[in-house]
Amino acid sequence: MSRELYEVWSVDEEGYEDLIDTTYSLKEARSLAQQNLDQTDCVEVILFQESNGELSEFERHKRLTA
Repeated sequence: MSRELYEVWSVDEEGYEDLIDTTYSLKEARSLAQQNLDQTDCVEVILFQESNGELSEFERHKRLTA
């Protein structure tokens, strides 16, 4: 049985990406994404999923604008 690893990346308004954290829990990855959007000035958070050695984009979370 293979475990899926999730990488959580933040993106600032200039397009720079920073790795926030990695986890085996999708729930934790989504929580980290939301925390980062709420507590930093990033404009987007991208979740990547690694399964069987392959890394691919899984979800994007964008800051809501008023």
